[in-house]
Amino acid sequence: MTPGRGPSWPQVLGLVLSALGAAACGAAPVQFPLKDPLWVDPDRRPFAAEPEEYFSPFAWDGADQMVFRPISRFFAVDPAGEAVNVNAFDEPPSSSWFYHRIGRYGMTPAQVAKSSCTTPLPDAEKTWTVIGAKPNGFNPGFLLKASDGQRYLAKFDGVVQGPRATAADVIGSRIYHAAGYYVPCNRIIHFRRDILVYDPKAKGENEKGDKEPLSDKHLDKVFDKALRLPDGRYRANLSLFVEGKPIGPWTYQGTRSDDPNDIIPHEDRRELRGMEVLAAWTDHFDSREQNTLAAFIKAPPGGYVRHYMIDFGDTFGSIWEPPMLGRRIGHAYYLDFGYLFEDFFTLGLIERRWDTVRFGKTERVFGYYDIETFDPDNYKPGYPNPAFGRKSERDAAWMARILARFSDAHIRAMVDASQMGDRLGDELVRLLRGRRDKILRRYLTRLSPLAWPKVERRGAAAALCLEDMAVVGGVVTKAERGYRARAWLGEDRTPALLNTPALNEGSWACVGLPALPGASTSAPEYLIVDVVATSGSQRTAPARAHLYHLGGTDYRVVGLERPSNDDPPG
Repeated sequence: MTPGRGPSWPQVLGLVLSALGAAACGAAPVQFPLKDPLWVDPDRRPFAAEPEEYFSPFAWDGADQMVFRPISRFFAVDPAGEAVNVNAFDEPPSSSWFYHRIGRYGMTPAQVAKSSCTTPLPDAEKTWTVIGAKPNGFNPGFLLKASDGQRYLAKFDGVVQGPRATAADVIGSRIYHAAGYYVPCNRIIHFRRDILVYDPKAKGENEKGDKEPLSDKHLDKVFDKALRLPDGRYRANLSLFVEGKPIGPWTYQGTRSDDPNDIIPHEDRRELRGMEVLAAWTDHFDSREQNTLAAFIKAPPGGYVRHYMIDFGDTFGSIWEPPMLGRRIGHAYYLDFGYLFEDFFTLGLIERRWDTVRFGKTERVFGYYDIETFDPDNYKPGYPNPAFGRKSERDAAWMARILARFSDAHIRAMVDASQMGDRLGDELVRLLRGRRDKILRRYLTRLSPLAWPKVERRGAAAALCLEDMAVVGGVVTKAERGYRARAWLGEDRTPALLNTPALNEGSWACVGLPALPGASTSAPEYLIVDVVATSGSQRTAPARAHLYHLGGTDYRVVGLERPSNDDPPG
């Protein structure tokens, strides 16, 4: 991205984005605040025709991603480029897929712990009505209408890994929500079975798979696998039904033909590509389309589609049988042809990372979820994910900059929300911190970690300031950090040296901006500023800010790039 000359460049880009949205959606009025097209994607324009429900068979999706898609990609000529939905500041705008939260604005630990929940928990001393069986998934559960009149999905832990599954759903949803994704409100609750009654219309399946009225014999199968407390209550994750009408999962590739707002191939969206880093942090190996949900949100003249992430119960060390398969989780696909061929030709003599992994301090609870064998570069979900497979260094670094905002206090608040107790909670905090730190060291030390450029007026001068996310995330300290800067001025891009910037106000690096003779509001002058972060002999690639000088101390930042080398702007 190299902006052209003239002060209207960002506005022109915004108008283009708006025009694309208008062309896709017709003349329906905008029902959301479109204050800045650079930061708000117009993909929430209401349209009249409600999309059809999409069903995603687990077996077919697995076979497609593990066998058929790799074969078809082998013969395709389609080199993965960069994500196409980033704005002039190297960020995806807020949309029906992603909403800027902790990464751009910051959040308190209490806000992160609250997640998407806006209502109190239902009263567990009043009657709850069971309205259906849990439709799918590994952990047992059922659908209910609670005493507050809201509909929930109640999910339980099983008898193998203690409270891990319900805790994982609660913590995982908080991590993804804070990072920017749409998730259900998941909370821990304890209740007695005798508060449950059955809706006469509720159905369950018998041994033959036929539908029949729901009864105790169906719930017995659930409660036999549920974690029961000494006082007779059961521990559950109560997941509030999401807003909107569910229309099935969304996919990690292609577009939806019956959604006129869906014009960007999903595999080329930064928020889906970069999500692999989040999956690696939490070991969300079950990142497949069946654990997503598209919902139709009503808005005149019809509505629009919102895209949710759901079901995080596999995170933080879900174990599988046989043990060798469980140890491979996060390191290899279920069916990994690369490793299969290597083992075949070497007679299995190559030692893999998972060969020596063992249970940690909590034994089965967090299974093989560890720090020692975790490698951010080589993390793999259960089977190939089309968006993850196209992740670039820039996509991963984008997510790492978001993760840098997750402090130890944020992690502690999220873990405390899972009500696991001190021993298990302390261990999970340690594991999350260790894996976070590995991710930040990997992705914030190559491309520039400098972000969120702004201009500050300082007396008769002005300075360009950028936030150093490597300092925010603790990868380096303020004392270790140094910066160098250079600029290119005017239309002919004359090189110029700038004053060495210094850390200011904690994690911010600032550099004085040069005055360009003749610059004014009516005749702005264009300049480019590169800022390089150093730590001893180590340095990152530059952050390249694009600005206009409008005279005096009036400057406008109109873009930010992260080149992979020091070459001058083209």
